[in-house]
Amino acid sequence: MSNKSARFVPSIRIAQYDVVNTKHEDMGQVETFVVDMQEGLIAFAIVSFGGILGFTDKWFALPWAALKWRPEKRQFILDMPEKVLKEAPGMDKDHWVEEIDRWQEEKDLELLDHYYTSHGYESYLGIVQKRIIKMGSRKPDAKFEIDKDASGEFRFKLVATNGECIAVSQGYNAKDSALKGIESVKQNAAEAVIEDNTV
Repeated sequence: MSNKSARFVPSIRIAQYDVVNTKHEDMGQVETFVVDMQEGLIAFAIVSFGGILGFTDKWFALPWAALKWRPEKRQFILDMPEKVLKEAPGMDKDHWVEEIDRWQEEKDLELLDHYYTSHGYESYLGIVQKRIIKMGSRKPDAKFEIDKDASGEFRFKLVATNGECIAVSQGYNAKDSALKGIESVKQNAAEAVIEDNTV
C-alpha cells in the first residue's frame, strides 16, 4: 500500500459493467473508476478487454468522455477505433493499483493524456484546468498580455506566473481582433489535439 496521500482513488467496490462497441459487440468490462479526490472528478475508467479484442494480461485507463452510458442495458458504449485501443498504454492487470498509486500530480498523467489527446480525446489536464478556472478555486497558472509591436499591430502573449512567455500570437490590425484571438485560444486549447510532426 502506498504511503503517499492518495489523490487518484479506484472505486473498487462498484459492480462490473459491460462495454460494447458501436455495433453492440462485446468488448470487455469496466472494472472500476479512478476518482480524482482533489478535484472531485472521475478521471478515468479502468477497463478490461476480452470480447472481440481478447486482451488478457492488461487493463486500460480510458478517458471518461470516451464511454457513453446506456442505462436501458446497464452497459457502456465505447466509440474508439480498434487500432487506438490496441496501441493504448496498458497496465498489468495484477499490478494496476500500484500504477495508480504513483499518480499524485497532473504531470504523472502526461504520457497517458498525450496518447489520448493525440487521437482527438479531451485532455484530462484540460478538463481540470477548465473546472478550476470556472469555479475560481485556484488562480490561473498564466495570463494574457496585449502589446503593440513596432509596426503598429496588436499581439497577445501567453505568460506564465513566473514571467516566462509561453506563446505569442500573430499580428492583428485591431485590438478587438486580438481579444477575439485570446477567446479562441481559451475555448479551444484544452481540447486541441497534439500533432507531432517531428516523428
